[in-house]
Amino acid sequence: MSSREAAVQDTSIPTGPGLRIADLTGTSGIRVVGVIDPSTRSIWEQRLDVLVGAGGGTIDLSRLAFADVRGVSALVDAAHRVRPPRSLTVRHAPESVRKVLRLFWAEEYMNLLNEGMRPR
Repeated sequence: MSSREAAVQDTSIPTGPGLRIADLTGTSGIRVVGVIDPSTRSIWEQRLDVLVGAGGGTIDLSRLAFADVRGVSALVDAAHRVRPPRSLTVRHAPESVRKVLRLFWAEEYMNLLNEGMRPR
């Protein structure tokens, strides 16, 4: 088991066909496994709301297979709702998510993927 694997506490519950979300241990955040699409979006949005309510944190997308544009939009919206000085940071975003961010949210792209995104 890698150190990154060890950092994930598998407290996930079945969240829908094709989506599992587990809490990260030692830090505020979640790891997303599977797909974010119309059938799983409500669960995704609920978990983002919980993370925002906790003051932000890290979202590990290393095992995300697919996210539709509305799923990425929900991520950007959640990042805007985190109150400074806290932030929301995405780690290991797949290229498909990076492309959607660059196309539709170019201004937020670097902050969200690198430093954490702080609302203006």
